[in-house]
Amino acid sequence: MADNSTAECGNPTVGHNDHHDDVATFPGADALLHELARSEFPVSDDVIERLRGIYDHLADVSPDDPEFERYLREDVIEHGTFTRAEAIDISDSVLDVSARHKNDPALLVPFFIAFEWFHRCEFDSDQRLLYWRRFVPLLRPCLGGFSLYQYALSMFCLYGGDEQGAEAAARRALDTAPDHIGFLNTYTEQILDRVEHELISSGRQMPDEDDRQSLERLLDDFEKRPRDGWHPIFHVSYGRILACLGRYGEAQSEFSQAVDLENARYNAWSESSDAAQTTTIKGSTYVTEMNEIFDARNTCNMLSNMRSLSAVIDDAQDAQRARARELDDKMDELGRRFDNERIDMLEFIGFFAGIISFVIASIQLGDGLSFPTRALMVLIVMGSLLVAFGAFSMLLESGRDVDPKNPKQGRMFGVRTGLIAVIVIGLVVIVTAMLMYLVIR
Repeated sequence: MADNSTAECGNPTVGHNDHHDDVATFPGADALLHELARSEFPVSDDVIERLRGIYDHLADVSPDDPEFERYLREDVIEHGTFTRAEAIDISDSVLDVSARHKNDPALLVPFFIAFEWFHRCEFDSDQRLLYWRRFVPLLRPCLGGFSLYQYALSMFCLYGGDEQGAEAAARRALDTAPDHIGFLNTYTEQILDRVEHELISSGRQMPDEDDRQSLERLLDDFEKRPRDGWHPIFHVSYGRILACLGRYGEAQSEFSQAVDLENARYNAWSESSDAAQTTTIKGSTYVTEMNEIFDARNTCNMLSNMRSLSAVIDDAQDAQRARARELDDKMDELGRRFDNERIDMLEFIGFFAGIISFVIASIQLGDGLSFPTRALMVLIVMGSLLVAFGAFSMLLESGRDVDPKNPKQGRMFGVRTGLIAVIVIGLVVIVTAMLMYLVIR
């Protein structure tokens, strides 16, 4: 039995003492309550009667119906129906009788009451996790087929630092109850926590393709559900999806709507008759949910600023790369000019040397010959000079850089047409001189 001196969360409500057999009852509730009262860790008769009233309210509600979870959370736990000591007694008793109630929906009610009490009323996270460890993972063989248990398991894994286990359990809860928007929201939060962390740590503007497709599917799932009556946190998750997809303006609009709804809910509760009884729980819930809204808004602003900064950096890098390419082009052009001028100088030197050789050869070959023969000899030497100059220039041209924008301009077979013309003229001169020599002879 738990120590009754432990701090309590709210005041227990009056029990339901009048139970009539003609009223529809929750399947298996009577048998389970009988065992809870007589287990090795029995709960009090007063707790049994309060549980009986809860079962009566949920008699016609499916465990996969959002109303099932909402009623236990808002109308039972947040109204302070049970104390800490009673929640501990319930968890111990449920664990004691669980082996005989495998897949029994009746067992789900006291389990979730105990679980949610520590979720909502235990503000020390270490203590909360300590109590959860006493019964949450141990009841998986008995309650693992229920979506509400998988939701509880995902919260247990999340607070315990097992993010992958939390995401997997949230996915199973959603698969079991696909119409439960609360489970959709829980699974979405698991995905968003991971995606936001990756975006911020990596500096990427958008999630990778797999995560982007997952977020778009979640966005479609939210949009398929009527927005009337949405809890503020649903708007927060919807806005976080939009922020991760780069739709920051729409995301901020969702966060503003969440703030307005949360304030309206809290003000309506403050003016109700329940405010005096559940001040601690409701006040804590309000602060927690407002913090979640502002955290989501700050994350959205961070992602937006990162994207803007990244765009500025990308523009600067593009401009720098363009400037670097421009400088490279200019350096290449200067290099080509230098190489071409060097080749031109070598061609000039070669041509000048050829002229000198031509003059000397003409003088030496002219001695003792008749004028026609001397003239033809000069023509042959001149033609040979032209052919030699053209061939020499062609060798030098192989190292000449060409304009990459128009590499074929003024060229034939990769050689300048002027050099080909010089060689052709030289050959024509030689052939003409030889023919004239044969005619004269």
